[in-house]
Amino acid sequence: MAAGVAVGRDGWLYWVGRGDELTALYADSAASRRLLDRWAGLVERRVRRLDRLGAAYVHAVVPEKIAVHGEDLDRPFPGLDDPPGARLTRRLAARGAGTAVDLLAPLRAGRADGPVYLRTDTHWNHRGYRIAYEALCAALGTAPAPGVLAGRTEPARFVFDLGGKLVPPVEEAYDAYDFPRSARRVEANALVTLRETGRVAGRAGFFVGSRVVLRNDAAADPRRVVLFGDSYVFDQGPRLTAMLAESFSELHAIWSANIDWAYVERVKPDLVIYEIAERFLRRLPGDRLRTDAFAAARVRRETRPNLLDRLRGLVGR
Repeated sequence: MAAGVAVGRDGWLYWVGRGDELTALYADSAASRRLLDRWAGLVERRVRRLDRLGAAYVHAVVPEKIAVHGEDLDRPFPGLDDPPGARLTRRLAARGAGTAVDLLAPLRAGRADGPVYLRTDTHWNHRGYRIAYEALCAALGTAPAPGVLAGRTEPARFVFDLGGKLVPPVEEAYDAYDFPRSARRVEANALVTLRETGRVAGRAGFFVGSRVVLRNDAAADPRRVVLFGDSYVFDQGPRLTAMLAESFSELHAIWSANIDWAYVERVKPDLVIYEIAERFLRRLPGDRLRTDAFAAARVRRETRPNLLDRLRGLVGR
């Protein structure tokens, strides 16, 4: 077993964290309650600041797979009946801090028709993504785009993240999902451009700070949206960035746990959506990241000639 990965029944793999990092978050302890209270305070400050800018705030926590498919974990785990994301959602609702989207309940309900997560990854399968998209649309007061819901699947195989941590790696057969797109990408920052060259393919550390802008003249909802999130939203494939871009006329998607306030103030969105994987609630963001400056610096570090290249250049003169 790889560090942090638990092997459950019938080939189900789970991220349970290294050491006790995830169990400490899930346990209803004084420490976890203090952490969630700090999160609630942060969200309240975000809501007040966005209110002054004329924008609404929506907060969505993606539950861990063990909270939805925990019956196949085959080991005790604390807090599965009331995960930290659900506890935070209740705190935000009680304080009136923006709109807190409950993703846990619809994902659990969706299990009646089959799995909503991949067996060998921490992410949703296509059914989970559609459920989350519909739940977000309901919370945002917008209709799901018919094309997203009418997408098609085809059988595929892939070594996903958790399966790739095992020795030997475990491949999964799954249904690849896609849908017709009306949105078009009109902007991407330096980090996205670097990844698309293939130069850093398969290497970690080149995702945070990515930013794209999509426009959709056919969208039914005219609002401009800035979306902050992680790998559940930001991908070129059929994840939440692509799905939400079919619903709204303009979508700015940023891979970051921090709100980039300078960017928000410049774009002047109608709506800010913040998504975070439940396991990342362990760290409270400072909201001080400047997305494009961070991305440009990361690209410069990667593309500048190293010492060996400079020596070769000197020898060649």
